Amino acid sequence: MNRFSLADKTLRLLAAQVNLNGTFNHSCSFKNTNLPLILVLQVERSSSNTLFTIVTGDEKHSLTVNEADKDKHLVLADFIESIATGRMDTAEPATTRVRAESVERGQLLDANQQEQLHHLVRKGGSLLLDVGLAETVYLAVHCTLSRKGITAILATGDSCPRTQCFTAYGDDQHSFNRLLQSLDHLAASAVPAELAA
Repeated sequence: MNRFSLADKTLRLLAAQVNLNGTFNHSCSFKNTNLPLILVLQVERSSSNTLFTIVTGDEKHSLTVNEADKDKHLVLADFIESIATGRMDTAEPATTRVRAESVERGQLLDANQQEQLHHLVRKGGSLLLDVGLAETVYLAVHCTLSRKGITAILATGDSCPRTQCFTAYGDDQHSFNRLLQSLDHLAASAVPAELAA
């Protein structure tokens, strides 16, 4: 099964739009294909949750996300990627990709690996991690000088590499949590389709 991954520009747009009410037109480009996904995103916010409605052609999908979830744009991105992959066949939202395929953080890394990640967040450097996938995960972390935070690059795979890059500002714990979250997403995208089903 082909796994579509939204381009960084689209993720930045979604991060802003999840905090607004309104209708937004998107021509989503994906990192691993030249085919765009044309969609209309409708955002309806309330005090307790946000309702996202995705209209693509004659299909309509909806997703409700709790307002307390800080990474609503990532949940929405996973939902859009699932629609593009063809895993959504009803208007009722299925479990999002991150929830369905992600290994629980406690199972993904052992205590030694978590300590190695804490060290990377504090000092910077690079690391090879075996998280139980067929391929090793490569991490490179740079501690930013202008403000407290990190810039991280994560990659896995040789024949079909998957990469993530981000900058997170905040204390060490915030940066560590963002690194774990990105590692979760990367591991989820690398899980073979037969194991994810």
